[in-house]
Amino acid sequence: MNNKKAIIKEFGKPSVIQIVAEAVPEPKEHEARIRIEASTVSATDIFIRKGIYPLLKQQPPFTLGYDFVGIVDKVGQGVTNVSVGDRVSSIVMVGGNASFICTDANELTKIPTDVAAADAACFALSGITAYQMFAHFAGAKAGQRILIHGGSGAVGDTLLQLGRLHHCEMVATASASKHALIKSYGAKAIDYHAVDYFDSLAKSAEDGFDAIFDFTNQASFHNDIKLLKKGGTLVTYAVYTSSLAIEKKTFSNFMAFGMDFGKMMIKLLFWNKFSGKKAVFYGSSDSKKADPARHQADMDQLFEWLKKGAIKPTIFKIMGLDEVKEAHQMLQDGKVQGQIIIANN
Repeated sequence: MNNKKAIIKEFGKPSVIQIVAEAVPEPKEHEARIRIEASTVSATDIFIRKGIYPLLKQQPPFTLGYDFVGIVDKVGQGVTNVSVGDRVSSIVMVGGNASFICTDANELTKIPTDVAAADAACFALSGITAYQMFAHFAGAKAGQRILIHGGSGAVGDTLLQLGRLHHCEMVATASASKHALIKSYGAKAIDYHAVDYFDSLAKSAEDGFDAIFDFTNQASFHNDIKLLKKGGTLVTYAVYTSSLAIEKKTFSNFMAFGMDFGKMMIKLLFWNKFSGKKAVFYGSSDSKKADPARHQADMDQLFEWLKKGAIKPTIFKIMGLDEVKEAHQMLQDGKVQGQIIIANN
């Protein structure tokens, strides 16, 4: 038995990803060892691979994978909150694209055993991000009008399903080839490549949107604040398109990306103070640390809806650990609708 994992020894393009096999790790005090069933490849993993993710402290070599679901295989001394055989998930920033992981047991979230691993993995990061932004940060309510940028992505897909569940009037942006998925949820789809893109958004909500969810770039955020109605909320959770031209971490790249991120945060504060509209940033790790009990309750709610058939994650492709490099490339090339799952046999 060994621990297969997707590592990088340097920051860079998907080509830097290597698959290695090492000895299975032993849990330290207060750690649990998890046999990973599934993990994902998300936009955040791209930031991390390039070395521009602001919260990343590790330097290569390390294992990729922001999240995972799996079975507790062994516990270290002092662990009382989970036991061998429990099914858990966590957001760990690095380490999830592996066969096994040892991590702080207190960071683990218990999840049902009667749910497919691929579906469960969709909730570990993307699903919880969508739900907490929708319910807690935007405070979206039944019947409201919402705008979702990147509606065909892993987070956007869940936001659309939550909007449908709450009978919201929805508009979502995506390239034209992905509009069928968006329309299947009862949302209006708008092509962000279109010449009249902003005009189309404005015409879709002449009296403004109650909530907007955006992860794209500064120009989009500026338009968003204009599209919000008074008292509406803009929730941002990344500056994804700003990262696409960056291949790897250099001092200038890191500073440029960091300044872009910093400008966004300053603008959010400014808009909050002077626009009469609310603008907030959502971070999954920060939200979990701030209120772990709410995180557990929110995960429980997602799984309850899943079992009832109220929501169902859209899985683009299930791939193996040997294919993490290809998964990164597909996501970076914009070829993915929904979630890529990395499944272990």
